[in-house]
Amino acid sequence: MKEYVMIPFQVKKDRLDEAKKLINELISNVREKEPGTLLYNSLQLKNDPTSFIHFIIFTDQDAHLKHRGAPYVIDFVKKLYELCPKEPFPLFLESFASCGMDV
Repeated sequence: MKEYVMIPFQVKKDRLDEAKKLINELISNVREKEPGTLLYNSLQLKNDPTSFIHFIIFTDQDAHLKHRGAPYVIDFVKKLYELCPKEPFPLFLESFASCGMDV
């Protein structure tokens, strides 16, 4: 069964460029190494560029666990948390209804 995760977070204004670089590196690694990650989308709020939402869809729990245990994810989390005024927290979601892509 697919797993859906959303992670809202904010970074310090003076660390925004650093955060964006880390996010791009993470997504590049996910794209190359995680076939079980169907979608990893980093969204930046238009009215507050220091705020982001990561929306992720995994094929199943095994893919999610593989992602969380990957060395590049562990490194990303450690570095990102240093850039955030508050610790990010994941929200685990269930699909209710959708339209469009079959993810």
